[in-house]
Amino acid sequence: MNKIGLFILCLISTLGYSQEKTHVISHNEEVIVTDPSKGSHSYKRTATFPGKEKKIRSIILNLTFECPDKMRCADWDYVDHIKARSKNDSTVYEIARMLTPYGGRFQKDWRFEWRVDVTDFSQILRDEVEIDYIHTGYEDNKTRGWKVTVDFEITYGTPVANPLAIHKIYDGNFKYGDATDPIENHLTPKTIKANSKTAFSLIKVHQTGHGMDANGCGEFCSKYRDILFNGVIVDHKDLWMACGDNPLYPQAGTWIFDRANWCPGYLIQPDEVLLDTKSNAPFTVELNMEPYETEKPSASELLTTYLIEYGAPNAANDVTLVDIIQPSSSLQHSRKNPFGGLPVIKVKNNGRNPLKTMVINYFIDGEKPQTFKWKGLIPFGEKAIITLPTEVFSEKPSAKFYVTLSKPNGRRDAFKADNHLESAYKRPNILPEDIIVYYKTNNKPNENSYRIKDSFGNILFEKDTVGIKPKTIYLDTIKLKRGNYSFKFDDTKGNGLEFWFNAKDGRGDVKLLDTLGNAIKHFDSDFGSSLWYHFSVQPDITYELDNTPSITMFPSRTAGPITLDYFSNNSANVKVLIVDQEDEAKVYQAHEYKDFKKGALNYNLEYLPKKRYYIKVLIDGKEAFKNRIRLKE
Repeated sequence: MNKIGLFILCLISTLGYSQEKTHVISHNEEVIVTDPSKGSHSYKRTATFPGKEKKIRSIILNLTFECPDKMRCADWDYVDHIKARSKNDSTVYEIARMLTPYGGRFQKDWRFEWRVDVTDFSQILRDEVEIDYIHTGYEDNKTRGWKVTVDFEITYGTPVANPLAIHKIYDGNFKYGDATDPIENHLTPKTIKANSKTAFSLIKVHQTGHGMDANGCGEFCSKYRDILFNGVIVDHKDLWMACGDNPLYPQAGTWIFDRANWCPGYLIQPDEVLLDTKSNAPFTVELNMEPYETEKPSASELLTTYLIEYGAPNAANDVTLVDIIQPSSSLQHSRKNPFGGLPVIKVKNNGRNPLKTMVINYFIDGEKPQTFKWKGLIPFGEKAIITLPTEVFSEKPSAKFYVTLSKPNGRRDAFKADNHLESAYKRPNILPEDIIVYYKTNNKPNENSYRIKDSFGNILFEKDTVGIKPKTIYLDTIKLKRGNYSFKFDDTKGNGLEFWFNAKDGRGDVKLLDTLGNAIKHFDSDFGSSLWYHFSVQPDITYELDNTPSITMFPSRTAGPITLDYFSNNSANVKVLIVDQEDEAKVYQAHEYKDFKKGALNYNLEYLPKKRYYIKVLIDGKEAFKNRIRLKE
């Protein structure tokens, strides 16, 4: 580290940016399975949280999923609830909601992490608390499940505002579209008299749509919801989420299908709205759904709503560095990392004064520190994404990236401990000055385009859909200068260059090659809406090849024919096996290829019983690929 960087780190420490934290883990690598007889399986555990005498600044719930050691990952996108009940309280609060991923194609070493802020429940997350992880669903519970860790990351310190009371407004699975029992009968206005010290309140909503009527409601239809405060609409939202950019990809099922405020493999980020409540004054809150009726209703809105009363913000000027998005090793930001270019951060104004200015210091360990005097407008309680103006890059394969905020509105920050974060910088791939984009179209090339940009948004190369033919290979040679770049490949329908449900669209492929035809970067064709790839051209650094073979199989749901595509920079002895999904010792086909490097391999399974199989690829005796095949009628 250079002297300036060392000085800044020492300054961070001496000025009080360190945070006192603790972790409360209620479920530690616990294997959860369904209870098909009930459709719901409860895992209640008692956890000890800090006592009421401790000041809590924030509570982040970290949720980790892995494949169990003795069974495979579960298959279906079920709704899971994380609920909390204080020891001496009968009221149960849903503090988080998870929609499980389609895990059928995940391997044994798979794991993923999600985070959600649950600070608003700090009043009840005290002393002994019963944390109930509820896993719903009906799939087989002997051979498939999840290994789950529920970790509460607690930061001590002065709260943004002192919580005074928490009210449960709605909690239920409400029918939607039923004229005989309209949802409006259940989402009635609630009147609350504010506490004598209340300065503002927060509405917090977990809501997801489920069921399937003739119109696709509630899972696959877009409807709006209004939040009313004293009869006036203060928030209007379309309950719809695009799933094709889910950071957890690819999955085995219909993971790309947009849904009613959720996606498979997603920890719900609750909707939050600040309300200008007055001390001692009564007020009403209400949720209204878009009017909707259908003849054979089966839709429902799974909904919990809370109102939390707070005292006045404890500081006039208080900014929090919430997250470093780029560069980052967080799995939630994996689509846009590794990264070199203009860093991206998320901040929140926790001071009662609107945030108009602040100073942002940032640097990669060993590189020149940068200072950015930011100007803008962030109201109290709001978050903002900020792109920093200077590129970051290090020749080192990995390093720490540091960001520190200071002087909100030119004043001393009231709580400095959350003004600093560091992330793991991983150097983006180094590419040569001359690269070749290998693009094999599928049957719908009119849905695809790609472009290469520099860090400042200038387009260096772009390929649109004009004149592009189906099932055709295009090779575009591009010459670039020293710098940081991004390659973005888009699919307007959100189904990538392949998707098992749309087998008629065929399969395409995209990869980056050097001028000798060697692969520098392989991309997964089942990517949903877009591929993001950041890279750097540094003529004085030797570029590396992507020597891990690209192995893909299509279609995964078939009446018999399948094609295995194999592309490698090096020759090897390759073995392909077709085995039973439930008993992999049962081998139905075995094929061996000596000194094999690349090509398309075709197989026909139509003579086999109609069920599920695995196709496995072994390279020099070691398993390198495994994918499920559903043999249909």
